[in-house]
Amino acid sequence: MKHYIIWIEGWDYKNGEKVKSLSPTSFNYTNKMMSAMRIRECDIHYMKDYMKRHGIAKWVIDSNSTFIRTSYVPKGTLYKFPQI
Repeated sequence: MKHYIIWIEGWDYKNGEKVKSLSPTSFNYTNKMMSAMRIRECDIHYMKDYMKRHGIAKWVIDSNSTFIRTSYVPKGTLYKFPQI
């Protein structure tokens, strides 16, 4: 299964701001790779919708570099969207 980190801002994803967690009204960010939230590939469309609703710019959401593929998912970092 493929997993992704959501990189929002910075020169590169390793040191830039990544999504750490979601709240009902915003995002929490981290610069640490080990604490960045991961999502499954099948949940990218849910994340894009969430980002749109919370004011993230369209060019960030549609960028080829926002969703960074990773093979390492530390315990507690995988976010599971409710499946409808």
